[in-house]
Amino acid sequence: MPRDGIADEVENAIDPLTALPAWVKGEKRLSMMLPYVSLVNDRTIRTRGNELMQCIRLEGVNSTTSEDGHLDRIGGLLAGIVAQVGTEFSFYLHKVSKAVDVTLPPVPGEGFAAAVDQRWRAHLGQSGLRDKTLTLTVLKRPEASSRLPFGLGASRARHVADTTRRLRKLDEVVGFLLSSFDELKPRLLAASTGELLGFLGSLNTGEEHPLFPRSRLGVIAEDVANTRVTFRGTTIALSDGAVGDKLGAIFAVKNYPAKTDSLMLDELNLPVDMVVTHSFVPINANIMAGRIKRQLRLMQAANDGAVSLAQELELAQDDLESKRLIFGEHHMTVAVYARTQTALDDIAAEIRNISATSGINLISEAFGARAHFMAQHPGNTGARSRKAAITNHNFADLATFHRTPLGKTGREVPWGVPITLFPTPERSGFRFNFHEQGAPDREPTGGHTLILGRPGSGKSVLAAFLMTMARRAGARVFAPGGIGHARGRPNGIRGLSVEGMAQKTERDGEPMPDHVPLPIGTALPQAQHAASGPSGYHRLSPPCPSVLRNAGPCRDGLSIPEYSGHGPHQRLLSISTYCRSAS
Repeated sequence: MPRDGIADEVENAIDPLTALPAWVKGEKRLSMMLPYVSLVNDRTIRTRGNELMQCIRLEGVNSTTSEDGHLDRIGGLLAGIVAQVGTEFSFYLHKVSKAVDVTLPPVPGEGFAAAVDQRWRAHLGQSGLRDKTLTLTVLKRPEASSRLPFGLGASRARHVADTTRRLRKLDEVVGFLLSSFDELKPRLLAASTGELLGFLGSLNTGEEHPLFPRSRLGVIAEDVANTRVTFRGTTIALSDGAVGDKLGAIFAVKNYPAKTDSLMLDELNLPVDMVVTHSFVPINANIMAGRIKRQLRLMQAANDGAVSLAQELELAQDDLESKRLIFGEHHMTVAVYARTQTALDDIAAEIRNISATSGINLISEAFGARAHFMAQHPGNTGARSRKAAITNHNFADLATFHRTPLGKTGREVPWGVPITLFPTPERSGFRFNFHEQGAPDREPTGGHTLILGRPGSGKSVLAAFLMTMARRAGARVFAPGGIGHARGRPNGIRGLSVEGMAQKTERDGEPMPDHVPLPIGTALPQAQHAASGPSGYHRLSPPCPSVLRNAGPCRDGLSIPEYSGHGPHQRLLSISTYCRSAS
């Protein structure tokens, strides 16, 4: 119809002022829904509600290998701090997934070790390993009785003084958190490095990339709005942004379990783009005590049969009045993203399965998707549509600092490079190193590694693989004892022996000597004589001179037969070979 054609022309008309389609005027911009206004300093942001916020990045603790007592201690420490600071502060904990950097320096050369390393690095590149960041955000809320005078000069001075006073309190609480969780390696995010705004932008997309403020006079929300968000029922469509086109879904908690523990949400560590958000806004103790009393009176008047629930309410009232706990409004959301609708449906089904096994009812609703999405951002307290009153101990059990560590980087170990990288059960990565934490320019730290396991469990294969990967650091490899004997040697050891395990390398600018560390030919017979008596001395003495006279390639530490003493103490001295001809 002609009338329909006219309507299409009007809809697709270009605004001469903005050069954008006419329908853009009816679209609400994402920056208008974000609460961030300006930077007070490099690490502090002011929100639309005049709140001051700072973000703390933590390394986390491994819940798989740590003892339950250690995990409970960290949770109790967080619960105690939340109760101690009172109702002037609110807390957010975000877990944002990110890809693991699996790049490793290649093993030099073209031998067996280099071929194994090439295959292993290709496998890691196709594994899709994911890590997650832990960020604790602290907000200092303005006092309810704070008012600004009408005069311009007086209001400006009052505003500056109020900001200085509240910033001092915020710095005090944040400093206390940094010192309390020192073992988790906390640090403050700064806008100058791109981490602070990059973290806030990741709440929109599920991927963290550095973002920088464009101007000191600009609105921070404009810099954080890094994508276009379209809500289509329960599906969230991202487009025209830093991460391209993606589809997402967001879940919120409808029902809480009767009891909580610190391990109940660990299964939410999925290897996908996701954002898990916990927020906790403390409630005034007098207000919460009044709610509990009213609920108890209603249950008594109705002759409610939930006797155990009434007893728990009485205990909670006792702890609240005794200052042993504090109540707060908790809100939790789980946002997941994928490139296709099929992949998103599979992830959503996995989320529902995890919620069913953990006892928390997570739902995805069309009418509340927009509010749940905006409630992820610190400061959007009014957008939390499914909040519930829980204690600070429940909050510490739900918002845990659990994360699989990635291991030590090259600058944290004496050899200056990680040996290799292993996938973890959570589809994350771990950089393996023989040494404890140190530095390449310092005295080497301890590097003892013990591999235990049942027969046939792969101990020799793992040891051979680690020795192969150690060639990345230019290490000299010796294989004495069980894994180095002639018939039981794994294929990895044989492959290394072909290209020479004791090749010369340079360490600290000086070439390594081309001999093994046995410069005195009489030391070995004397040691064997002390260990096993005269018989062992006579067995070892003839080969020693010929061994020590042999040159470079023959002394590779692989082929000397084992010499065992049969003295009165039955002690064994096993020596790996220097030369195959010494027997």
